[in-house]
Amino acid sequence: MTVYLSQLLSALPQELILEIPLEMNIPIFGIVLDSRQVKPGCMFVALTGSNVDGHRYILSAIQNGATAVVGSEFQDGLSVPYIRVTDSRKALAYLAAAFYQHPARNLTVMGVTGTDGKTTTVNLIYSILKAAGLKAGIISTVNAIIGDEILDTGIHVTTPESVDLQRYLAQ
Repeated sequence: MTVYLSQLLSALPQELILEIPLEMNIPIFGIVLDSRQVKPGCMFVALTGSNVDGHRYILSAIQNGATAVVGSEFQDGLSVPYIRVTDSRKALAYLAAAFYQHPARNLTVMGVTGTDGKTTTVNLIYSILKAAGLKAGIISTVNAIIGDEILDTGIHVTTPESVDLQRYLAQ
């Protein structure tokens, strides 16, 4: 899938944007959070986590082929367009949805929250919907079920990153 940088940036709310590059006619082939997974043509989004700051890996992402970078810290002298935003995790949610053409807009989406029993509840709802003859899928901490395919997501977290979530919704 190819989307142009200008298309992705048009999905960002103005209040998130601090700086945008002049060059916007750049094809983007994927959005990546881990600099080691960057392939040529990807957009790298630098997230600040509790243990790791993605801004430290911007140059590595560019060396691996990133053609655009999004982050919340000031950067100077990069060889690719840099989009500075107030909150890169929030921007990522908008960018991921735009990259995958807003798949949730064409789906009925349910979320299950709580401390315990989410996976069990999701599987019960899924079974009921399937028994009723409806198309249904699951994205859970254990796996994803999309169509007849059971996918090991490898994420094993309660809430997947927005890029993963949007990719699964698009499938």
